[in-house]
Amino acid sequence: MVGTISTKEPLAWEGQALQRSSKTVVFADVVDSVRLIESDEEGTVRRWLGFVDSVETEVGRSKTGRVVKRLGDGVMMEFGDACEAVQTALQMRSRLAAVNQSDPAAQGMDIRIGIHAGEVLRSLDADLYGRDVNIAARLADATMPGEIMASASVRDALANSVDAEFEDVGPVFLKNVPQPVHTFRVVAPHEFPRVAPLLAPEDLLPTIAVLPLVIERNGEAHVWRDLLTEDIITALSRSHQMNVISRLSTMGISPEKFTLSQISETLEADFLLSGSCAVGKQRHLLDLNLSEARTGRVIWSDRFEVDASALLQKNSIFSEVASGIHLAILDLEMKRAMAHPVPTLDSYEILMAAVALMHRLSPTDFARAGDLLDALIERIPNTPVPLSWKSRWHVLRVVQGWSPDPRQEAALALNHTHRALDLDPTNSGALIAEGFVQTNLLHNLSEAEELYDSALEYTPNEAAGRALRGTLYAFRGEGERAVRDTERALHLAPRDPHRFFFQCLAGSASLVAEDYPRALELIKSSLRLNRLHMSSLRMLAVTEWRMGHHAEARGAAAKILRANPGFTVSGWLRNSPSADFPVGQAFADTLREIGVPD
Repeated sequence: MVGTISTKEPLAWEGQALQRSSKTVVFADVVDSVRLIESDEEGTVRRWLGFVDSVETEVGRSKTGRVVKRLGDGVMMEFGDACEAVQTALQMRSRLAAVNQSDPAAQGMDIRIGIHAGEVLRSLDADLYGRDVNIAARLADATMPGEIMASASVRDALANSVDAEFEDVGPVFLKNVPQPVHTFRVVAPHEFPRVAPLLAPEDLLPTIAVLPLVIERNGEAHVWRDLLTEDIITALSRSHQMNVISRLSTMGISPEKFTLSQISETLEADFLLSGSCAVGKQRHLLDLNLSEARTGRVIWSDRFEVDASALLQKNSIFSEVASGIHLAILDLEMKRAMAHPVPTLDSYEILMAAVALMHRLSPTDFARAGDLLDALIERIPNTPVPLSWKSRWHVLRVVQGWSPDPRQEAALALNHTHRALDLDPTNSGALIAEGFVQTNLLHNLSEAEELYDSALEYTPNEAAGRALRGTLYAFRGEGERAVRDTERALHLAPRDPHRFFFQCLAGSASLVAEDYPRALELIKSSLRLNRLHMSSLRMLAVTEWRMGHHAEARGAAAKILRANPGFTVSGWLRNSPSADFPVGQAFADTLREIGVPD
C-alpha cells in the first residue's frame, strides 16, 4: 500500500543507512527554461522561486507530503498518499496558470509533472534514490508542456477517485528504463468529457450510494470495513424499488475528505448511506446515517451491534438496515435476503485482487488473476463466488484472443458455473457468468437470455448482468432494448474502475440502434480509459465509417491491425455471437468496406 513503511532492515552503504519505504514521488520542471532565462533571466528565476515557495508552503500543510529538494528549474516531492500527490500536481498547474494570467511578463511559463508510486530508498539526509524515483523523473521528461503524467501504480490507487480522471496513454518507453511504463494523463474531473446515462422514465427510481464506513481502529480493521460495506450493499441490492450504486464505484471515496454534495454529484445519487464502525475482538458497533443528498438532511439513523463470527457465515444481520432504509425512502417492505460472503478475510482480499487484475487486460496480470482464483477455489471449494469469477475469466481469455482452444475454455467455464449453481441455484453472479459463457463462447442466446433474466429477477441492480443482457439484445439487433439495459447499467456503475467496459457495451447498443453520435461519444470515452480495448476499437471504426468519417475509420482499423496483425473479418464472424443475425453481417460488411482483410 502507498505510504506504508517497510519493516525490512536498513541497507548499509558506505557507512550510510538507507531506509526502504513505499511512496508516491512527484517531479515537476519548467518547460523551455533556457529560452525563458535568455529572454528575462532575473524575472524568470524570481517567478520560479516564488512559485516553488508557494508550493512548498502548501505541501507543508499536507498530512503525508514534503518537498525533497529543489532542482534548479525543477522540484522533487514525496507523498505517503497518492491522492495528495495528484491533488498537489493539479493545484500546481492551476496556480501557475493564475500566475501567467496575472503577470504578462511570465511569457507563458509552463511545467510538466510526472508521478509514480513505488519503493524508494531514503538516505540520512532525507534524499530519495532508487529505480522508482528514476521512473517518476523520466515520466516528467516525457510529458508534454502543461500536462501531468502518472504511472499505472498511481492510477490503480485512485481508479475511482472523485477528484481526478485518468486518460489511458498506453505503454511509454522512458530513457534508461528497460521496460515500457504504462502511463495515464491526469486531468481534473471538469476537464474530462462526461458521458451521462440515458434512462427510460420507469428506470428513474431513487438512487442510493453506500459510502465506505469510517473505522475507529487501525491495523486489519480496514478489512472489516470492506466486508461490512459489501454486505450492506448486497442487502440493499435485493430491492426492486431503488437503484443501488455498485460497490466498486464507491470503495475509493473517503467521506472525511469530501462533502456530501460533492460525493452525490459525482455518483448522481439521491441518498447517501454513511457511518462508522468500532471494531472489537468479538463484536463490532455500527452507527449508520441515511442523508438526502440535495439538502444533506439525515432522514434515518440507527445503531447496530454485529457479531464477528456470524458475519462470516450465512446471516441476515443487515436485513434490518435495509428495511429501515426502505421505510424511510419508499415506506415499503423489502425482501430479506443475503448473499454468501467469502468465509475468511484472507480469501476476501485474494478475491478482490483477482477481480482487479482480471480487468487490466494485461496478459501477465490476467494470468496472475487466474492463479489467484484457482488458489481461492481450492481453499474454499463450497463458495460460489470464486467459481463464478473463474468462469468469467475463461470467457475473457477467449474474447481477448489469449486462448489457443476456445472449446476447452467453454467446457472449463461451464464446469465452474455448474458447480456454483449446484451450491446456490439463485446466485446471481453464477447465473450471469453462465449467461456470459452461453453468449460469447457457445452463441446460445436464448439460453443466455433466460439466465440473465433469472439473475436480474434475484438482483435487479446488478450492473454487469444488466449490461451483458443489453449486449445480448444488441447481438440480435434489438437496439431499443439493448440501449435501455446498457444505459441503466451505466447509471448503476458511475465510478466503477472498469467503466470502460460498461461504456463499450452501451456504445454497441447505440450502434445497433443507429444512434451514431451517442455511440461515438460512448466509444471514445471507453477508449480514453483503455486505449487498446479491441471491442471498442472495432466499434469506433464502424461508427466513424457509417457517419462518413472515412479517414478516422481507417485510422481506427490500422490500430486494430497493428495490435492484432492476424485480425480478419472472417475470423471475427467465426467468434461473434451476432454472426447469424443481420446486424452481425452488416457489421462485417462495414469492416470490409473500411479495408479490413476478409
